Amino acid sequence: MIFIVLFGNPPSPELIAEGEKLTRELIALAPDQRNAFIDQHDDYWGKLKKHYMDLSYGKCWYTEAKETASHYHMDHFRPKKKPKKLKKNCEIETATSTEAYWWLAFDWKNYRLSASTPNTSKGTYFPLQKGTHAIKRGQDIDLEWCGLLDPTDAYDVSLIAFGIDGKVYPACEDINCWDAQRVTLSKQVYNLDYQPLIDRRIEIQHTCRQKIQKIKNAQRKYAETHSPEFRDMLKDYVRELKAMTRPDAELSAVARNYIRNDPEEFIRNIAC
Repeated sequence: MIFIVLFGNPPSPELIAEGEKLTRELIALAPDQRNAFIDQHDDYWGKLKKHYMDLSYGKCWYTEAKETASHYHMDHFRPKKKPKKLKKNCEIETATSTEAYWWLAFDWKNYRLSASTPNTSKGTYFPLQKGTHAIKRGQDIDLEWCGLLDPTDAYDVSLIAFGIDGKVYPACEDINCWDAQRVTLSKQVYNLDYQPLIDRRIEIQHTCRQKIQKIKNAQRKYAETHSPEFRDMLKDYVRELKAMTRPDAELSAVARNYIRNDPEEFIRNIAC
């Protein structure tokens, strides 16, 4: 998952105004007419896709992978239609809203760019902490105890770690705390441990390991010889490794996580 500065980078005023107009029209409708209206105007969020792709350098906001063989989706983070209760293969008890977040159907702040796998897996699942309630129209979103990690929240993104097996794990020491449970829920709902993703993460880690070894070898040779050749080689290897952590690099969070776990502090500093 990659942190996206969405709220500081809104789409064009014209598109925001269009969404607000559609929302006013939606609010004026009877409840049994809302879904049809939303479906009739589903081209709206497609108009925003290019802007959202630019914000993530063409990467899925949930997986940080680049979608090359299928279309990106504009996911409604809070479902525009009635959420489904999360039951299958889930040991964490959660709550679920009894109604859709329909008033957010055309709200640009509620969209997340998603590859097909996480979007299809997520569907209308939106688990909440057990014992809490969903927000209603007009209430502050921050009052809700959301069970899914949000890529537009820097804190949420910091909760994910990656094992050497390529799988997603909570970065929290207390694996029973709510934030750790949110990682587990997100892993399931977004299908973050989809096997091709696991395989790609392992490839990224393998590449990092090779580059780190080259850096350490070049550093040792430079320390022994003070040769400009090894100094330049060392700098080149550091630049190559650093490039894997750039925002436009695929799975840069995996690379940063791997580098930050190296025993050598000067290697860990490369991920900063």
